[in-house]
Amino acid sequence: MLSRRVLVASAALTPLVARTVYAATPPAPPSIKELLIRPFVLGASLSPDGGRIVVLHRGIEKGRYISYLLVHEIDKPNAPPLMIHLGAYDVERVEWGNDERLLLWILVHVGADGQLLGIKYPGGFLPTPSRRMLALGADGGDSVLLFSGQPELLGSNYDLGDIVDPLLDDPRHVLVQTWDGRHGRYVLEQVDIYTGVGTEVERGVEETYGWLTQKGLPVLRYDAGFWGTVKVYARAPGEREWKFFKKLRRDEFQKLDGLDVVATTPEAGVLLVTQTPPGENFQAVRRFDLRTLEVGEVFKRRPGFDLEGLFCDAARNPVAECFTEDRATYAFLDPVLDDAYQQIVKTFDKTCNVAPIDISQDHGRIVLTVSGPRTPTEYWSCDLHTRALKALGRSMPWLPSERLAPTEILNIETRSKARLTAYLSTPIAAAVAPRPLVVLPHGGPEMRDSVDFDMFVQALAAQGWLVLQPNFRGSGGYGRAFADAGRRHWGDLMQEDVEDCVAHLVASGRADPRKIAICGISYGGYAALMGSARQPDLYRATVSIAGPSDLLEFLSWSRKESGADSPTYAYWLKTIGDPGADQDMLKTASPARRAGDFKAPVLLIHGTEDKIVPARQSVLMAQALTKAGRSVEHVELKGFGHRGWNAETWTKVMETSIAHIATAFA
Repeated sequence: MLSRRVLVASAALTPLVARTVYAATPPAPPSIKELLIRPFVLGASLSPDGGRIVVLHRGIEKGRYISYLLVHEIDKPNAPPLMIHLGAYDVERVEWGNDERLLLWILVHVGADGQLLGIKYPGGFLPTPSRRMLALGADGGDSVLLFSGQPELLGSNYDLGDIVDPLLDDPRHVLVQTWDGRHGRYVLEQVDIYTGVGTEVERGVEETYGWLTQKGLPVLRYDAGFWGTVKVYARAPGEREWKFFKKLRRDEFQKLDGLDVVATTPEAGVLLVTQTPPGENFQAVRRFDLRTLEVGEVFKRRPGFDLEGLFCDAARNPVAECFTEDRATYAFLDPVLDDAYQQIVKTFDKTCNVAPIDISQDHGRIVLTVSGPRTPTEYWSCDLHTRALKALGRSMPWLPSERLAPTEILNIETRSKARLTAYLSTPIAAAVAPRPLVVLPHGGPEMRDSVDFDMFVQALAAQGWLVLQPNFRGSGGYGRAFADAGRRHWGDLMQEDVEDCVAHLVASGRADPRKIAICGISYGGYAALMGSARQPDLYRATVSIAGPSDLLEFLSWSRKESGADSPTYAYWLKTIGDPGADQDMLKTASPARRAGDFKAPVLLIHGTEDKIVPARQSVLMAQALTKAGRSVEHVELKGFGHRGWNAETWTKVMETSIAHIATAFA
């Protein structure tokens, strides 16, 4: 049984929740090590009845990391919370299974044989923990490991914490996706959170990788096609057979292009999906009928903005619209709740994002995260009737706002008279302008940057450098027309936008034109390479992390991996260009084919197991630069893919990037 006690004052634990007080000496910017310390508050969850909040903490006790839960009683605001001591478990998150049971996600690093758990890849082994789930009482007692009596599942599953449906109408069970190693396919299991016993309720085919449910019934099934392509099947409540709907592209963040489900509805067989309606510019939330397989009327739209999704309660009923207006923005569907939420937002610094993460069944109490460039995630609860706020914990208390770089919003007019938004982070250390500048274009490219805490931005700003994040045309979140304006213009118009943002800062006197570097990840890595090829005298250093370098080779790889008729390949043809009709343009827009134009030293970083942008793209770039007699360093991240890097790998990426730029600026 896990130990339980009421939290009292403890010298070992107090620094984790108290705000740090500094002397009058100027604050020091954070080190990379400090930025990568795992947060001391990992999450918070509200019981369905709104009566209790559980917060998952990490702390230091007798020189070692320990984990513990604090359970707060809402109707006893002055009483100390109950502490449930978890010990040295590597704990990931916590949620309520029902009003009296907690679910705890645990990472297991060593198998029963004492050997490190991990994934073998050609030429190596990557240590990778398995995920398990523990159910326990709200007082810390009666703990049970889910599937503990099913050794065949425990022995063959990397992840036994994939809850597909919390089964709100059945407080004794949750629906979990597991892997059947004997038959090589995924299975849905209904698991008793009191006994840990699972019972099979649905079995996929060999290609199935997931389901979506409505009130416990599987209504969508996702089967993996070729690379990046998903075959979607539907089954309305009451139907027996799965019906094929269509093939869709799955982007690098696992969202389905054109049919991303954001909520269910009380109406059986009707889901809510995000989609840009035909003939319209901005993405809206629309109804999807499982019986007719038609995307129908608009449920919600936000004029002038791409509606990104919905914040939902535990039953997946929509509660608020989500969109980005430089910061994460929420509009509650209930006017009374929206008024309360807007008052909460005004309580915090206007640079912060105030995001709801949990809400009680009666919608009377909410749990929020608050974050911003100078505010690593904080957790708060609020009574939506009285609007009383309560602090639950700070994720990184060793990083007060004084040590972090502020971010400002820039509105820039380009040479083509287009209006762009960019974000500029300024070092805290006093310095006379102009300052060195690092340009950090985002990935995607159909993504966007926003105002929030970003450890890479903070690491760069800590060196005394300005950091510029431009939302160039082709970025997402600004409507279809803005995204379309970048299609087939990777090598020219999108690059011009980045150059114009840099020119704006140089002209303002804030950026030193002799010390400008460009660095990016994924598409941002491509933009860094292409920027240096186009403007060899502008940049003093170039860093491409997992970036494409030869567009013709990339398209050929996509065609081979996903199929010539796949939605994934069709997307890249539309976005990058056609290898036949646009061959000359694609050659000109490929940095690897313009290696002789480079002057700045280039750093290439790439995961050897990258399935989004193949590692060969950096190999080709390194070979071309070497052949052209240019300065290049190529770093491989052994066993890692496009993302999901651990702290050690992120340390390597940031330290190597910063050292490369600092050498060029010296």
